[in-house]
Amino acid sequence: MTGFVPAVVPVPRHVPGPAGPWAPVAGDLARCGTAVVWSRVAPWHPAPVPPGRLRALLGDDRVRYEARRGADAERFAAGRLLLKYAAAQALRVPPDGIELAYGLTGRPLVRGRPGVALSLSHTGDLLCVAVTVVGGIGVDVESAGRRLYDSGLEPRMCAPSERDALARLPEADRNPRLLRLWVLKEAYTKALAQGRLLPFTSFGFRPHGAGGGAELLRADGTAVADPAWRFTTLPLDGTHLVGLAVRDTGRLGDAECSDPLDRLSRSTAENLLERGSTEPVWKGLPPWPG
Repeated sequence: MTGFVPAVVPVPRHVPGPAGPWAPVAGDLARCGTAVVWSRVAPWHPAPVPPGRLRALLGDDRVRYEARRGADAERFAAGRLLLKYAAAQALRVPPDGIELAYGLTGRPLVRGRPGVALSLSHTGDLLCVAVTVVGGIGVDVESAGRRLYDSGLEPRMCAPSERDALARLPEADRNPRLLRLWVLKEAYTKALAQGRLLPFTSFGFRPHGAGGGAELLRADGTAVADPAWRFTTLPLDGTHLVGLAVRDTGRLGDAECSDPLDRLSRSTAENLLERGSTEPVWKGLPPWPG
């Protein structure tokens, strides 16, 4: 059991640039073991950074940065810098002392520090990073005004029980609910280190009516009673919605996976990777929202 307060959900902290403020982020990590940070690309633009300093900060990612151009390169560099600065708060070291690595599905890791987990999401010029020292983590951010309902995606992103629940809602509430489901599913699959290898129809969520919490469901709509997982959606700056999934491994005892849903979803990804496939299981269908 960890010594953190799992019921405390950290609010997304706005960090305008490398100078911070970082104290609220460090405070969230000290209090509940998890922090969520957001910023814009421009303040992290690498152009003003001296070349030597940029090389030290980007480390092995410098090659990937130099292979990109324009806005893509700027967003890539900004995201990696924000990841390093956030991880530095968890480890209490300078950001250029952080070396990033990547899992098989692209999940960012802190090399040599398995006790710190990271997740990155972006939309437009907005960046969002989640960091935890309690286990696994996934984050997703989307514009709160994004239209998903009636786009034809529901059969591919919702379990049958979720589609039934959507149909029972007043029409005005359906798009906000679908957006909550989307960011939660993105966050959960990131926390499992699977990206989009796991079909979104193979599991579901039941968002709580009050607050941003949510309950994990199996595909048939039955609840997954798993105290290790915590799911929530959080408003960001009045314009965006954040989905957060945290898996507190201090609550698992000796079990590798605390629930059959975890074992099934991990096995699905492992089988795909053994076959050499990193393509989403719905490859060939119309594209998902970007």
